[in-house]
Amino acid sequence: MVARALLLFFFAASAFANELIVQERTLQVNDLLTITVSLEGGFATVEGVHIPLQNFAIVGEPSVTTEFAWINGRVIRRKIFRYRARPLGPGPGRVGPVTLDTPDGQRDTLRAIAVQVMADRTSSSNDAEVVLRELMAAGRDPLFVIAEIHKRSVYVGEPVDVTWWLYNAATVQQWQIVQVPKLAEFWAEERPRSEMAERVYVGDVMVQRMPIRRVTLFPLQSGELRIGGMTIEAAVMRRTRSGPFAMFEGELRETTFTSAALPLTVNPLPPGPAVDAVGDLTLTCEPVVQRNAGPVVLRVALTGVGNVRAASPPRFERPVAGTMQIEGGEVSVSRDDNAFGMSRQWRYLIFPARSGALEIPPLSMRVFDTATGTRRDLRCAATFFQAAATARPLAGSAAPPANAAPVRTAPMWPYVSAALLLGVTAFFAVPKVRRELAVRRAAEELVRDATPAEIRERIESRFNIDIREASDRGDALRALRSLLDAAERERDIAMDAEEEIERRVRELLRLR
Repeated sequence: MVARALLLFFFAASAFANELIVQERTLQVNDLLTITVSLEGGFATVEGVHIPLQNFAIVGEPSVTTEFAWINGRVIRRKIFRYRARPLGPGPGRVGPVTLDTPDGQRDTLRAIAVQVMADRTSSSNDAEVVLRELMAAGRDPLFVIAEIHKRSVYVGEPVDVTWWLYNAATVQQWQIVQVPKLAEFWAEERPRSEMAERVYVGDVMVQRMPIRRVTLFPLQSGELRIGGMTIEAAVMRRTRSGPFAMFEGELRETTFTSAALPLTVNPLPPGPAVDAVGDLTLTCEPVVQRNAGPVVLRVALTGVGNVRAASPPRFERPVAGTMQIEGGEVSVSRDDNAFGMSRQWRYLIFPARSGALEIPPLSMRVFDTATGTRRDLRCAATFFQAAATARPLAGSAAPPANAAPVRTAPMWPYVSAALLLGVTAFFAVPKVRRELAVRRAAEELVRDATPAEIRERIESRFNIDIREASDRGDALRALRSLLDAAERERDIAMDAEEEIERRVRELLRLR
């Protein structure tokens, strides 16, 4: 009787004992941590629990179980939340403290638990054979990510290609990328990737290999830079027995893996004059044209492998006989699987001061050729063109002179035809104009009085677009993100890129 009374007292005393439990106090980077929150009594009525985490991130949704027990004439309810969390990196971590509140005003605080995250040997190498051997020796799932870089030493502004490969020799039900490197010291241009997996041998083991991200990076500063790792999460089927029916039985387990970081040595440009661009670039100038006594137009393109977005327009070596303005600056990117190139075009509008032979002076810019490690000048030769004098248009239109000759009345039918044509054109054009005005208003609202980080948050909350999406929308989003990241890092870039940011936001809105 005494033992039974003590047992009943123990259960009654623990009826309202809430607990925060972690499976392990020490684990490796690529291990998952199980967090259990057990709630009893009135606290078991809460719908969810917020767990503050340091150096950890929750994986997926928690599993929830509810239990009922009849103890000493009372019904005791217990609810258990089980979370899975992945480490963000080696070092100390913390789970909690957890504050619990019930609808009837009860409050309980569960103390924090310290967890130490150890470095993992599999996340310190980008050698597929080494990583696979370590995983198999530890009895872990043969699913991992390897990063490849085609150069280890570059100049500032020189492009470098990075590819992340997913290697798999397990039975994977689903997988996803959960963390990508921030690349704060780079200007990034996303590249398309093949969705087809290929079979390769890693040592003597046949595995599947598939690229999951490709990017061309342009270093923005010199020094020993670091390209962070990429993290994936996956659900892997582990067989519980062998035999002909083994494929239908097994245990589905969650796993995670973070690839090793890539070191990159970025050398400063050698001492010398300032350059307008860096890379293997060419400058082409089309023949000048003039239509209907308008401005003389010269189209110029900078093409090649280099970050032409940061390039300044080429300069005339001598003054032009007239006024001039530069338009354009549009950038196009070739993102083939095996080739990468960029092109930027400008339009030079020249308004000749007088009619006759007009000299178009040589056009030049200085670039740093990374292949030879030297500076060189790109140049378009001087040309001569028979031009008609053109005045630069002013804002508004001038009134006709008072002594203008009277105009003879024309027949009405041309006006009627023009009115009908105008009406048909307006019928089709007005909706487009309204849509364009709406796009411009929306873009202004997104960028008005906002920092690059605030613009990025507004874009992410408004658009549900995967950054890896292989489409025009994905290209537009990646181009906008690259510019916002660069503007957030450099104040000078932010001040100069306001119009370009708004233009890219408009482009993204048009592609919705």
